[in-house]
Amino acid sequence: MSGGALLMGSAAASKLLGLLRDRLLISSLPAEQLDRVFAAFRIPDFFFFLLIGGTVATLLLPRMAGLKGKERTKFLSSFLWLVMTVFGVFCLIGALFPDFFIQIFASGFDSLSRSEMTQLVRWLFGSVWLLACSAVFGAAQQEQQKFLSVALAPVLYTGAICIGIWFGIEKYGLQIIGIAAVFGALLHLFSNLISYFFTEGRLGWWWRKPIDRWNNFASDCSARVGTNAAFQINLSADVWIASFLATGAVSAYQIGTNLGMALLSMVGIPLAAASFPKLTAARGDVPVQKKILRDSLAWVFLATIPAALVGAIWAEFWLVFLFDASGELLRLGTWIFQIVVLSLPAACAIPILSRIFLANDDVKTPLRVTIISLSIATAVAAFLALIVLPKDIAVLGLGVGTFIANVLSALLFWHAIHKHMKE
Repeated sequence: MSGGALLMGSAAASKLLGLLRDRLLISSLPAEQLDRVFAAFRIPDFFFFLLIGGTVATLLLPRMAGLKGKERTKFLSSFLWLVMTVFGVFCLIGALFPDFFIQIFASGFDSLSRSEMTQLVRWLFGSVWLLACSAVFGAAQQEQQKFLSVALAPVLYTGAICIGIWFGIEKYGLQIIGIAAVFGALLHLFSNLISYFFTEGRLGWWWRKPIDRWNNFASDCSARVGTNAAFQINLSADVWIASFLATGAVSAYQIGTNLGMALLSMVGIPLAAASFPKLTAARGDVPVQKKILRDSLAWVFLATIPAALVGAIWAEFWLVFLFDASGELLRLGTWIFQIVVLSLPAACAIPILSRIFLANDDVKTPLRVTIISLSIATAVAAFLALIVLPKDIAVLGLGVGTFIANVLSALLFWHAIHKHMKE
């Protein structure tokens, strides 16, 4: 588990920097601008996590298995050019027409708020394109079970944003956040790129080579994107709903959820990333995959169950201590944090549970589980926030929706794995 430990340490450092970033934003911006910043990040993040974040590694690693030398270089090069070209088109459209996407994702904001988000969204689309390129090199390092650059890259990215806010937000306003994000993404890319070439990696001008590794690629990619789509639509729907609620609702939801799910990026995702190459290598070997799953989940529950209890009991303390929150942000953020953090063990188990199926070339089960759980959760959240709850506490409906999504998804995955392991 040395790779997992390294990634967990990196994720912890990156998450702490993320909390520092949020604290800097809270202390520097009024509630209206804070809402705009969080909403602006959601727009390019939607496309990044839809097409790249949850797709590149799970597509690349199984297809690279067994490739050596020039054949490995051909496939990685082909994959890189595909990502750069296709995702580059999405980012270019987003940078040229940010108003169109802002109108969709944050239509509850007034015209002044949407106008202020425009330039920031342009910078952020540039940053996610660089992160997409970096993700390919990072996945190649994971396939070789070399995790140093993968661990360092997110720390550099988040740290650059913190430095930009600290030194420039009073002088340059919201635009410094986007500029810092682009600079941080460049550091992220250079970290993985240098590591790739340092370990004797090569690139070439090949396209879709070797041919056999691209068999069924479109259908495989579509299924993974479909799974990501359900999750990203859920997150974006939450921000869209919050944009119609009271001022500060977007910020309270983001702060409470980010803190409540902190260990997802510090424990769940790093352990899933470290275990996935092993699960892929043990494809079809049920006893070995059972052991990998059992060991990974043991670490997850050991870390998250105590954290969930501590977070729920002392929720208000953590928001004051970490963010110096007060007023409505503290009141609403505390309630959302309490609701979300109780689902933390389930949330951190989901990335590991889903990779059992991806390692065995089953993309349909994760898609089915994700669509069912998130459809139910989003419907409940919208019903509570827009219809049932008073406007001043309506954002709590989004917290309930997040809780339902995490718990229901984990239960459905566990049921499917139990059935799979018995066959």
